[in-house]
Amino acid sequence: MYRVICRLTGLVILAAAFVSSAAIAESADLEKLTASPLDYLGKTVEVAGYCVKGGVKGDVLGYECTTEGAVYVDTGDIEPAAAKEKVDESCKGEGRDPACRVTIRFVPHSFTTSSVIEPDKTITIFTTEKADLSF
Repeated sequence: MYRVICRLTGLVILAAAFVSSAAIAESADLEKLTASPLDYLGKTVEVAGYCVKGGVKGDVLGYECTTEGAVYVDTGDIEPAAAKEKVDESCKGEGRDPACRVTIRFVPHSFTTSSVIEPDKTITIFTTEKADLSF
């Protein structure tokens, strides 16, 4: 019985490690996100960045999150409530305030690219209904 439990536990741990590593794009994988954005639609993605209500230029309905790379996330809502409140009250303007650096976890349903947002750079913009933030 002990052997069976150990084997099952090992399989569960292995499966969990495989699923989590396959579904999450770490911050270091921003190039992979921009090279193959279709591969990430419908999957959980996690990146580091900065979020602003209304977008950096005030032209987004909801929230715009930018990264150090060429990836933006446009989301209609932010969770949990404490993170949403902090972004609404403290994270404004065009700068990337270190106090507003977050881990953004989301499931994109679509994407587009733009070469006009930032000069000499093509930005991949993922769209999602909600994003989970952690400071």
